[in-house]
Amino acid sequence: MKIFTKIKHYQQKFFLISILISLFTCLFSKSAESAEKINFVYGSLSFSVAIESLETFAKTGELKEDLEPYASQLDQKTLFEVRLFLNKSFQFPQASLYRISRTSLAQDLIKQLGKVISSHSQRNGFYAIRGAILTTAGNQESWNLIDVLKTFPTQEVYVNLELLAQLKDEIFAYQSYGDAVTKAIDNVAEKNSHNIPLSQLDNLPDLAKKGQYNVIKKTVILERNQVRMTKEGFVSQYNFPVDFYLPDDATHTFPLVLISHGFGSVRENFTSLAQHLASYGFIVAIPQHIGSDLQYRQELLKGTLSSALSPMEYLARPADLSYIIDYLESFQEDNTLWQKRANLSQIGVIGDSLGGTTALQIAGAPLNINRLQTECSSDKVIINIALILQCQASYLPPTQYQVADSRVKAVIATHPLVSSIFASEGLSKIKIPTMITAGSQDIITPFVIEQIHPFLWLQNIPKYLIFFQPGTHFSSTQPSPEFTLDSLPEFLLGKNRNISSEYFRGIAVAFLEVYLKNNQDYLVYLSSDYGKFRENNSLQVKQTNQLSVNDLKDAYGGDLPFAIETSLVVTPSWENQNLSILEEIKKTGVLKIAYPQNNEPLGYINQDGEWSGFCSFLGHSLADYLESNFDFDFEIKLVSIPSDSDNLFNLITTNQVDLECGQIISKNIDKIVFSIPFMVTGNQFLLPQGDTQNFNLSKLNSLNIGSIYNIANEKFLDENYPQASKVYYNSFENVLTDLENNKIDVFLGNSLLLNSKISEISNQNKYKINPKFILNCDYYGLSLPSFDSQWIDIINGFLTKNTLSQNYFNQEANSLLLEQLNYCLNFQKDP
Repeated sequence: MKIFTKIKHYQQKFFLISILISLFTCLFSKSAESAEKINFVYGSLSFSVAIESLETFAKTGELKEDLEPYASQLDQKTLFEVRLFLNKSFQFPQASLYRISRTSLAQDLIKQLGKVISSHSQRNGFYAIRGAILTTAGNQESWNLIDVLKTFPTQEVYVNLELLAQLKDEIFAYQSYGDAVTKAIDNVAEKNSHNIPLSQLDNLPDLAKKGQYNVIKKTVILERNQVRMTKEGFVSQYNFPVDFYLPDDATHTFPLVLISHGFGSVRENFTSLAQHLASYGFIVAIPQHIGSDLQYRQELLKGTLSSALSPMEYLARPADLSYIIDYLESFQEDNTLWQKRANLSQIGVIGDSLGGTTALQIAGAPLNINRLQTECSSDKVIINIALILQCQASYLPPTQYQVADSRVKAVIATHPLVSSIFASEGLSKIKIPTMITAGSQDIITPFVIEQIHPFLWLQNIPKYLIFFQPGTHFSSTQPSPEFTLDSLPEFLLGKNRNISSEYFRGIAVAFLEVYLKNNQDYLVYLSSDYGKFRENNSLQVKQTNQLSVNDLKDAYGGDLPFAIETSLVVTPSWENQNLSILEEIKKTGVLKIAYPQNNEPLGYINQDGEWSGFCSFLGHSLADYLESNFDFDFEIKLVSIPSDSDNLFNLITTNQVDLECGQIISKNIDKIVFSIPFMVTGNQFLLPQGDTQNFNLSKLNSLNIGSIYNIANEKFLDENYPQASKVYYNSFENVLTDLENNKIDVFLGNSLLLNSKISEISNQNKYKINPKFILNCDYYGLSLPSFDSQWIDIINGFLTKNTLSQNYFNQEANSLLLEQLNYCLNFQKDP
């Protein structure tokens, strides 16, 4: 029977899930009932096992009658692992668990688990799970999984085996495969030993001790004109502080090291690391990522923010780092200033946790939105906390986001979140020296999935893995006492954090000496011999620059329990394309842009017969940008070509234009990519004020709906109101008159257009815009040819560095755009 053949995976998954639940629960009063049996459900099939039978098996190995048919399908190794997990004891204090549960991440995790385990069939088990675990933790100091099952607040526990089957990879990563990966790292580190004499290692300077320079600190407040979610909500301009730590030596220049903190952290947590690096001759800059720092997390806990992490943080964080480099570059001509002392040809980045993800982004790994949207779909069960955070980026429009900065020459990512946001095809694009640190007991970013497999994906570059045993998510950092997260219990922080973070400070110095200062004398510190030399009873450090799939197979004893991706990098190319677009513009002096003809406010013909709208403004701004930044000796001529339904995208694919403005970002269009979005808006309805009481979105099929004719409006009405009578206009000129004379009942239009037109009339109270929020979220980007990666980077750089919408639209329109961006990113999501 199929259900029996799958029992091996299902039982492993069930028991592991129970372990993970114990880390993320909150207070729930104990029920008078307690669970007696588990109902495993697979489609229309189900079977039951008494919890008493599981308890007997755990204690003695005896298989009772209800358990024996299923257990007989498992080999002895699996049965041994099941018993091991059933008997594993935990000592997680109830108060600590309660504090952890206050985070939105914990809530998300419990809801994911509730899809699989519940007290009633077809119901999410959120409340039952957190009640059972914390009740158990409150009743006894030491407890195991059987205790949790017995404390479930109903007599029966339901387990959905179909959903449980999705968790195979995570299960094996925590079980025997995780142990095998640790063994493989041990083996490789030992095999790669160069047998450096102990006397030589003993005579090496201890890089964990302070360097030769005294350190001075400077704090600068930088201002950015970019949209970002902050603790105040969405803003279009913000200030962020940057702490600089400099060697106290005004006669030399020094390499620059940027440090990116993690989610819910602050720059002060990296003071000791920054001071240490500066004492060795590095200028260190630590920005406050205001959209994901401690203040943001505190506001989140208060319930004043709508998103655990704004998707835009995955773009804003690396942009913060590049902005600091831009800031320092602006001072390079003035030798009297301290900013001049940074050697901007030697730049490194260190990032911790989410900051590690930021570091890998700026090193060259692009966001893989298409992959994330697959991995994060609502019909999947996600128990990896790191993936839950990565999934926030899946709400970004599916386009190419290039935030890499070629000025960065080396990066260190400590305990990063990597698995799906880049995947193998993304990490393989990194072409600079990279170090990754991992901890054997990291619960927040499981080391196998988030660090070890990604380490394999790095190709053809100097790369190093620093593996702490035992180590946690926090092994590489030692925060200032006043900013320590006292809500985190010891089992998350680890017992040897002081030792491991001190070691990391030294190894970071060595890596940066080699790959920023080209000081080869420090390579010995990066050897496996040195890691072994520094081991003690509290901490083992395994470091290697090699690890392969075969190494993992050898340690596991055969084929791996799931496939490790191999890199797939596809570079699109077009025939008959000899010159890059930039070279073509320099040769001809012409920039060719396609604009929409009747899509106000993006592109339209005004009353004077002239092309007008935001796209026209963007085109002229782009021409100015190219002239100023790419050594043009002449003024670029702008050629505008109308785009419509007949030539949509064909103007790009046939090389008639260099870009097209005014199209909604779409996926899987042959030979086309989209820029980063420059605007998000959507449709609403305009109707006479007196009709608002009878307005009902579900009853519009019987009405006459007016709209300006364009592809987007036609598609929206055909999909949502196919039976309605449509009246299309070439402009807005007669719309209000026709509404007043009942020639149309309602008018569908872009929210910006409707608000703009209503603001222009004297009697604004005659009309009403409905519903309150836009009906759809349309992200607008520039259509670009996929063959020219240089052109794509130029356009994205132009959009990043210029506040186009703020310069074109008035304050009211910009406020509206910000509100709609907030709504689309943080509210219009699948639950």
